Amino acid sequence: MYRSDTFPSRKWDGVVGCFQKLDPFYETTVKPNMIPAVSLTVTDTLPCVLPDNQAIGTVAAEHLLELGYKNFAFYFWQSKAHDRMRADALEHKLNPKLHKYYRINYTQTPRLRSQRIQVRLRALRRFLEKAPKPIAIMAPIDDLAVEVIELCDDMGLNVPRDVGVLGVNNDRLICDFSAIPLSSVDNDEYRIGYEGAALLGRIMNGSELPTDPILIQPQGVKIRKSTDLLEITEVPDRQVAIAIRYIAENFTKQINSDDVAAATGISKRPLQDRFTRHIGRSIHEQISQKRIGHAKKLLRDTDYKTVHIAIECGFGSRERFSKSFKQLTGLSPIDFRSSQP
Repeated sequence: MYRSDTFPSRKWDGVVGCFQKLDPFYETTVKPNMIPAVSLTVTDTLPCVLPDNQAIGTVAAEHLLELGYKNFAFYFWQSKAHDRMRADALEHKLNPKLHKYYRINYTQTPRLRSQRIQVRLRALRRFLEKAPKPIAIMAPIDDLAVEVIELCDDMGLNVPRDVGVLGVNNDRLICDFSAIPLSSVDNDEYRIGYEGAALLGRIMNGSELPTDPILIQPQGVKIRKSTDLLEITEVPDRQVAIAIRYIAENFTKQINSDDVAAATGISKRPLQDRFTRHIGRSIHEQISQKRIGHAKKLLRDTDYKTVHIAIECGFGSRERFSKSFKQLTGLSPIDFRSSQP
């Protein structure tokens, strides 16, 4: 990455970079010298390793839906392809009969010039003044999500009770030190860089160029105060919110749909109907999603045996865990663990 048109003069054997359209370094150095290169940003001229933007938008939507919000918005940056893909995936997961969706600072064609922050914040302020509350706002990167938090503070809006805010990248220097710690989709930037270097290595060893970008899946949402799960009782539907919190706090135990319904004070059938309308999946599927998400983290971050993980995640047995894991991920727990860098 570079911030000027002056590049070090040396003999490059290969390059992993964040190349842009009509990139000066590519045009003056990489292309004329036929240097093997891989891009970690969208480009038509080089093989790419990219975050799966559709999956990022989907993961974000699922997290925000769990909180019970009925109003959603996407705060656009430059309206480039990755902005639009994340925003479209978020919108696609919503139920238009129940949810309202808004686009903030959006243009139909990507902005060619950088937008001044003052212009962007005026558009955001105008929106927040009129927007229905509570509302959940997703930004394409953590930096823009912090703009939402800071403007909400300036306007006297409570985060997350009035406005839930979610970013992307899980940059801890940004998220942890924001005025309200920022929840963020972890797009696994370490894996993006790792796979970019691995692809460059294969190309330098004579492998054929891939025809399609290599897409890296997000690792989920790192929840912080800006969408704190404990705040969900502040937003409707209250019974669905209580059910979500009960599952989040008890999925490691041997719970089922009847236990969840009992915790909400209404019978299972109407809760199931409301849960499916608002969240887009059944109570049982929600429990399974939470357990599998926790299992993935343990498989990545620990050397626990699968039988230990099965018990800790509430599956009860290794066989049941392995079957559920493969149904939801397409991989066995062992194969998933071995696929991690």
